[in-house]
Amino acid sequence: MSMTNNTLAFFYNNLTMIMMNLEDSIGLIANFENWSEKEDKQVEKLKLLAKENNLRSTLFVITNREMNYGLWNSNNIIKKANEKEIDYVIFYYTNPMINQMPDFDLYKNIEDFLSVRKMIISKDYTDLNHSRFTTSFIEQNWKENAIIIETSVTKDLENNLNLLKKSKFEEFQKLNKLNYQFDARVSEGKKLGRTIGFPTINLITEERIALSYGVYACNVYVDHLKETFLGAGCYWKNELNQDVFEIFLIDFDKEIYGWKVSVSPIEKLRENIKVDSLEELKKLLANDVKTTLKFKK
Repeated sequence: MSMTNNTLAFFYNNLTMIMMNLEDSIGLIANFENWSEKEDKQVEKLKLLAKENNLRSTLFVITNREMNYGLWNSNNIIKKANEKEIDYVIFYYTNPMINQMPDFDLYKNIEDFLSVRKMIISKDYTDLNHSRFTTSFIEQNWKENAIIIETSVTKDLENNLNLLKKSKFEEFQKLNKLNYQFDARVSEGKKLGRTIGFPTINLITEERIALSYGVYACNVYVDHLKETFLGAGCYWKNELNQDVFEIFLIDFDKEIYGWKVSVSPIEKLRENIKVDSLEELKKLLANDVKTTLKFKK
């Protein structure tokens, strides 16, 4: 559980089947990873109905991964919820076993164990990663407590994604009052970097994140240490055809395989360059680190 001012956030794994001691609430299912003006309107509807029904308000965020491929990671979703004075954010982690659960059991896990007595969902809601959570599933199980709403597409999502693709991070921050971040867990790589004095943390992105390929100065928050480190990171497609973000952390020498990190790009330094030798790569990386150091506070 985490708390920002008045918003309580919970990370719930439905395999645990633990009953949470939450006050009765009305929930909203939406695409919060890409929260834009479209979702803002749905959140206002949630707040209005919560007040009318004397219920708490809940953002019900369905996910099966820690990494975010859209605009917002969990930390930023919580910040946005707090700004909107939402009572609860529930990150509902799904798993392959969820497909074996009868509809009624899945419904009761949410309605009873998490006290989400009413649920709002838009008529056009789709989530390819979590196909159980459809508008019809909500209608059939919450019945008279299901609230189906109309939504309209807004242009700000596309505009925000374009800002990130073009590495306009300051403009993104000014527009949204939040820095773009993505979460990931450190995985093992070929460890080539350490042989030339530049060991990196390797973050495999199973899907493309909202950035273009290239080299970035970035801040990296290491969750386990509760510290932020400056780094020079390269986003590219490796020889295994994996999209990977490799970051050399400055003034850092720990093994952190399996640890969670949050990456905030500061500035794009250059495009990726093909090199013909390790010595050439070493010089390139040394220059990237030198350029990155200008962002040291």
